[in-house]
Amino acid sequence: MGFEKLYKNFPELLPDPNIIEIDDGWYIIVEDMLSAIKIYQEMNLGKSSLIPTLFTKIKAKQGWLEIEYNGGDDVVDEIVKFCRTLSFKTCEVCGKIGQLYCSEKWMHWSNKKTLCTDHAVKLLYYTLA
Repeated sequence: MGFEKLYKNFPELLPDPNIIEIDDGWYIIVEDMLSAIKIYQEMNLGKSSLIPTLFTKIKAKQGWLEIEYNGGDDVVDEIVKFCRTLSFKTCEVCGKIGQLYCSEKWMHWSNKKTLCTDHAVKLLYYTLA
């Protein structure tokens, strides 16, 4: 998908073109998060103690979005937490409703991903339930 579009549309939030390391399924979550934070910052910078937000990492980690950033405030923190929560129920590959799967039957040694049933079967992942 067009991750370069995110860097183009949100240069004030994404200072480095290598920050995002996710599959296409979470693109819309990240795009919506960046949009919400950009709008919030445009409305509030200089009017409060809000520090400009700069993302340093947005990547998949064991089935959820790992999002690291500097700056922001409590509102930015809540937007990011909400997007992390959405990633637990969204297929990393296609964006459909998903759940946590693992690549081995022994979960604690396994690579975990949030996947829809179709992608779990295709990628040979096992359910955790």
